Amino acid sequence: MARRSQCSSQGDDPLDPHYQLPHYREEYRLAVDALVEEDLQGYYEFLQGANVVDFLCQPEVEHIRHTVQFPCQNIQPELPYLEAEDNESSDTYWPLHSDLEAPSLDLGWPANHSFLGPTEVTMLVNPSDPNMPSIKEQARRLISNAQQVIGVVMDMFTDVDIFADLLDAATRNVAVYILLDELNAHYFTAMAANCKVNLEMVHLMRVRTVSGTTYFCRTGKSFRGQMMDRFLLVDCTAVLSGNYR
Repeated sequence: MARRSQCSSQGDDPLDPHYQLPHYREEYRLAVDALVEEDLQGYYEFLQGANVVDFLCQPEVEHIRHTVQFPCQNIQPELPYLEAEDNESSDTYWPLHSDLEAPSLDLGWPANHSFLGPTEVTMLVNPSDPNMPSIKEQARRLISNAQQVIGVVMDMFTDVDIFADLLDAATRNVAVYILLDELNAHYFTAMAANCKVNLEMVHLMRVRTVSGTTYFCRTGKSFRGQMMDRFLLVDCTAVLSGNYR
């Protein structure tokens, strides 16, 4: 049965003249399976045989081809024990890795962040209008005026100026949370290394990575999507979203 995310008109009347067909199409899934299992030749042969238009753009096709994971047995190795000292029990358990996940928002978050009064929306363009700040300038202005918390979500973070502004905010006791796409996170760490910044020494900055939804084929092969969002949240009162490249 199709889930809500697969069926835009679930619960709507099919006889309604404005009724839209569900998003989900079985032939799309079969085409993706053909791409994963039989590469480009199998993919295009399926499209031709099923009379389906090529619905994946070239970057999407290449992403799937280069990120396919094969099924494997997830066998957890036996964790070693450390020899007990005189004041410890002989059956003390010492795992190599913590059993607890990294704490979320451990630097704190504003307690009162509800909006009061009307909200204001401003549209910025790139290149910028002569009478308006550029998108990057507005982002740097928001960061420099932050008082409590900054949240940054980026698919690819390589801007050294924005990075320097975030480091400066952290020195002002502003909590900085950075969420990056898993596949592109190495660009950020390379930038930090080039700037000679040890992220572990920035005590008021947390960097995490996330991946997109995992797609599983019938054979067990899988691939992950990507997080493609870009936005900046400051003090839970201002949000900037977009791209200035």
